[in-house]
Amino acid sequence: MKTKAEGKFRSALRRVGRFFGMVALGAAILTSSSASAQNLFVSGTDSGGGEIFKFTWDGAQSIFASGLYKPRDMAFDSAGNLFVMDYMILGESIGNAAIFKITPNGMLSIFASRVSYASSLAVNKAGNLFVADYDSGIIYQYKPTSLRATFASGLYHPVGVALDSTGNLWVADNSIGNLHQGSIYKYKPDGSRVTIAVLNPGDRPSDLALDNMGNLYMTDLGGNIYRFDLSGVLRRYPRTTFGSVPKSAQSLAFDNAGNLFVVDAGDANSNGNAIYRFTAQGRRSLFAPVEVDAAIESFSCLAFQPIACCQ
Repeated sequence: MKTKAEGKFRSALRRVGRFFGMVALGAAILTSSSASAQNLFVSGTDSGGGEIFKFTWDGAQSIFASGLYKPRDMAFDSAGNLFVMDYMILGESIGNAAIFKITPNGMLSIFASRVSYASSLAVNKAGNLFVADYDSGIIYQYKPTSLRATFASGLYHPVGVALDSTGNLWVADNSIGNLHQGSIYKYKPDGSRVTIAVLNPGDRPSDLALDNMGNLYMTDLGGNIYRFDLSGVLRRYPRTTFGSVPKSAQSLAFDNAGNLFVVDAGDANSNGNAIYRFTAQGRRSLFAPVEVDAAIESFSCLAFQPIACCQ
């Protein structure tokens, strides 16, 4: 027979259990939110001027930097400085471009000038900036002091670069018409190169990124996002279609929670320009549509700001 004392004791135990269950749930929600609380930076234009937009995890948009001309690819260093390629700031001719450095508080300065047709940027842990030159087929390496050296040459049209955690540089090299099929290469820190994949003749690669599992992703201007399983054992680095966007997949970046963000460049008139978010399972949702129309605002390239816990 259960006494009143026993009943009160068990009731108290249930209340304690519910309390700790709520605490655990709250901690899980907090952990999940903090994993996603990473700011996304997007280059683009607004009312005719070059801007860097800042998006919080929930899609709230603001302008982080302005006064640029036609900003494109971007990359963060571990200190939170943002490097931005701005095309044709000195006139309407290729070769008159610059790389800007923007500090975390928004101070903007020219890091390198008279840059040729740069297509992609990446920064390693030592703060060295890698710049792919589309026209010359060269990958340049800039020291934090802006001193430039040639890291790799002999490419056709490098269009996307990405660094992994061990300092290897991954490069997507585009084709030249029907004369050369595109390829993906991996460069070790010493500059030695291996071929990872030969692309299909119809591929139009635009960017590369690696997820936290070491898989390599490539966007294609035809709209597809491809995944290369770098741990494949049955055949060398099998490729699958991870997802797609309605028009043209131009730029991609992963957040710390494993979500993939992709810029859809739209059609020839920039119709459909938007940012999409993919879960690790490939489920797509619209993260940020262009607010007004392509004549006023457009999105180009993505970069996630590093956070202290995950550098």
